[in-house]
Amino acid sequence: MSPPGDSTISRLAGIFHPPAHASPVVTLILGVVAAATAIFHMIQLDARIVAGGQFTSLHLNLAILICLLGLLESIPPERKRDRRLLSGLSLLALVPLFYIHFAYPSLVNERTFLPNTPDMIVAVLMMALAIFVSIREWGWIIPAIAVLGLLYGYFGNIFPGYLFYHNGISLERLIGYTSIPYFRGLLGSLTSVSANTIFIFMIFAGLLKGTGGLDLLMKVAFTLAGRSRAGPAQASVIGSGFMGMLSGSTMANVASTGAFTIPLMKRFGFKSTFAGAVEAVASAGGQITPPKMGLAAFLIVGITGIPYVEVMAAAVFPAIIYFAYLMAAVHIQAVRSNINAAGNAVDDMSADLPLADISLGRAFLLYAHPVVGLVLLIWLLMAGLPASSAALYAVLAVIALELIKRLVLNLSNPVAGLGTFAANILNGLASGARSGAQVAVVVAVISIMVEMLVATGFAQKLSYMMLEIAGGNLVPLMLIAGLSCLVFGVGMPTSAAYILVALLGAPALVELGVPLLAAHLFVFYLANMSAITPPVAVGCLIAANIAQAPFFRTAFIAMRLAVPGFVLPFMFVLRPEILGIDATLVTQILTTVLVLLGLVAINMAVEGYMLTRLSIPERILLVPVTVGLLAPSNWTTIAAVAIFAGVLVLQVLRTRNERAGPGLGRPSEQLH
Repeated sequence: MSPPGDSTISRLAGIFHPPAHASPVVTLILGVVAAATAIFHMIQLDARIVAGGQFTSLHLNLAILICLLGLLESIPPERKRDRRLLSGLSLLALVPLFYIHFAYPSLVNERTFLPNTPDMIVAVLMMALAIFVSIREWGWIIPAIAVLGLLYGYFGNIFPGYLFYHNGISLERLIGYTSIPYFRGLLGSLTSVSANTIFIFMIFAGLLKGTGGLDLLMKVAFTLAGRSRAGPAQASVIGSGFMGMLSGSTMANVASTGAFTIPLMKRFGFKSTFAGAVEAVASAGGQITPPKMGLAAFLIVGITGIPYVEVMAAAVFPAIIYFAYLMAAVHIQAVRSNINAAGNAVDDMSADLPLADISLGRAFLLYAHPVVGLVLLIWLLMAGLPASSAALYAVLAVIALELIKRLVLNLSNPVAGLGTFAANILNGLASGARSGAQVAVVVAVISIMVEMLVATGFAQKLSYMMLEIAGGNLVPLMLIAGLSCLVFGVGMPTSAAYILVALLGAPALVELGVPLLAAHLFVFYLANMSAITPPVAVGCLIAANIAQAPFFRTAFIAMRLAVPGFVLPFMFVLRPEILGIDATLVTQILTTVLVLLGLVAINMAVEGYMLTRLSIPERILLVPVTVGLLAPSNWTTIAAVAIFAGVLVLQVLRTRNERAGPGLGRPSEQLH
């Protein structure tokens, strides 16, 4: 016989969609803590009820608690030892949460320079919990980097050479640098950015999902793009790109949307390796797409001080190039493989789509209101409102519209409407808070390494060494910095990868006169591309597993499909007008068109198709077209356009001959 109230707890826990094996009590506690954390952040952003340092501490320690409870929820009942461990750690997480909050006045007024013994114990406990959570959520790479940073900070005096040697940091100062009483490292400026900006955007994304907005956007993407020749592949590009922008994680997006986009692409004839590569590249592209750009846009603002609107505006045209190229590449592949999903794709895909049981028109009536919140968010950002305020107003708008919708749909039973409203909003808030908590912890842990690199002077010395190796020349420096970004970004979520490479690669570029925004977008793009770059390529690894395809083949196809992600960073430096830096809008648009044409030309040369099959001489001619269009020179641009026009004329004539004369060409070789 069930204990009294057990069914009530189960019903309440059901609001938060627990795993099948989860304990209702744990799920309910997790849901309440996560939703309460979201509400607290909203109140703080509006009323500023606690001081900045206290808020950063509460943000991180609540995030650690949420992650620990989430891990506890995911453990099956038979693993009792793990459940006891996580239960104990969840209770321990309350110690730094309350200690720092109530000791805050003494920390900032009396112990500004060195921590006392209780401070050190609490700081070490908080750091250990953050590292433990980071290991469980993101793997060993980021925690290992943080620990290496601490060891380097303490034992710096034993390292040889100019680059690595420093005087060493005493244990008390080292602990202070990690968190309290200096409020750096775990509680530094990057964690403050997470608390004040990133978290509210994650809440908005959670509400967008909880109230059906993301399902509507995916349905629209598949309904529209599904009627094209490449059908589900084009829909995957659009839908996964948008989902990736909101999720803030290439890996998470591949795992979620790829579960149904990849099988759909395979069903319509795309090879498994190509299907996996398309999903991985589209998801990676979401991280560079405004207005949210995953999460890195806010980190760029926090590190550089450049206004958010400028960062967002600069990223628009590069994102257009990235996705336009990917869509063109997908279409060319469909023609080359004789795939034609036009007309029947939508019907065949309907069973796998979100909101599959209702029409597009009814889906708009029921679920357009969260999308209205997204439109409001973009409008407020473009109007110059601070990002955190814009996101807060968008969150409140979605909540208000969901309430109105539920009351209208339940005019005869408003209590039931209010119950559904409360369940949807609480689930959305909790979902957003859980995603935000994972990001908060990984940003905080990587900030330990960042703090050590700054405190020891290593970052500045590395920049000088990179300049020396490059001989003060920009092109070699870009190659060195670009390779560093790909290496340092391996296995990391986008936000952590950007933080690290921004510290190590961007300063050297700025030193040689590269505009600050261009330098940071350079390292950000390449750090993001590490998710699809072998030998690690975690985004491709997940996609290949879903597609049941060879990993390395999938990863190399992904690199080919993501050519803009590797080329555009160099364009930011060589042709900064593509970012709108010191350029008119007309110049920016013209540069965007030329760069896109150059990138598409090389894809055509590789695939051997333009309007029909390309001959060997035509493919060779397209190579200098790409070089000429990407080079910042009027003469090379004119020559490249002329060559491209000549190849296009030959293609048009050949296509006409093939259509006029039966047997002269295969229909599969014609671009429809």
